[in-house]
Amino acid sequence: MSTAIKPSRRVSGLYSVDHLPESDGKPMGETPKHVMLIIDALNALQNHFRGDPRIYIIGNVFVYFLNELGTLNRVAPDIFVVRGVSREERRVYAVEKEGKAPEFVIEFTSKKTKKTDLNKNREMYAWLGVKEYFLFDPFGEYLEPRLIGFKLLRGKYERMAPRHSRLLSKVLDLELAAEGDDLRFYDARSGERLLTHIESEVVREQETAARRAAEAENVRLREELERLQKGRS
Repeated sequence: MSTAIKPSRRVSGLYSVDHLPESDGKPMGETPKHVMLIIDALNALQNHFRGDPRIYIIGNVFVYFLNELGTLNRVAPDIFVVRGVSREERRVYAVEKEGKAPEFVIEFTSKKTKKTDLNKNREMYAWLGVKEYFLFDPFGEYLEPRLIGFKLLRGKYERMAPRHSRLLSKVLDLELAAEGDDLRFYDARSGERLLTHIESEVVREQETAARRAAEAENVRLREELERLQKGRS
C-alpha cells in the first residue's frame, strides 16, 4: 500500500525539505498483516546490509520529487531502497536534494489499493526511474501469483520472469519469494534465507545457549581431569 498525492504547487529549482509534511496520518499498512510484513521485510533487509554505509533502506516515508511539469509531488512506498547515499536518518526523502530516485520499491498491495499500485504508482515509479518495482499480495486477493516484479527497460516496466518461483532483484542481489502469505528474501549467491528480527533473536538465543553449554562442559571436564590427577597422586 502506498500514498500518492496530486501535484500540489509549482516549485522552481531545489526546494527546502524543512517544512514539508512528513505524514498523512494514515496507518503504515492496510491490515495488521501488512504492517507485520513491512516490519519483517525492513528488519531483514536492514540487517543484511548493516555493514554497508552507502545504502538507504526505509519504509512508509514520503518521497518528494518534481514531476514533468515542475510541480512538487510525493509518494510513500511501503519499502524503498537507494544505493550510493548515506544511511543517515531522514524525515522525508527528496529526490532532487539526494540526486537520485529510489532504485527498488516494494508495495504490499491489496484489493483496495490495486488500481493505484498497478496503474498510477507503476507509471510514477517508471517515470522516476525506479529500476525495480515489486508487488506482493499477502491475502491473494487479486494477484496470481501473489508476488510479481517489474524491471525498468528504456523507461518502461517489463514483467519479470520467475526462476524456481523466485524473482531476482539485481539491485540488491537478492531473490524474493512468496511463501504462503509471507514474503521472504534469499541471498542470490549463497542461497541463504534472510532472517526476520524474531528469527535472528531465536538464533542468537540458541547460540548463547550452545556457548553456555560448551563452557559448562569444559568446566566439568577440567574438574574431572583434576579429580583424576589427584587420585593418581
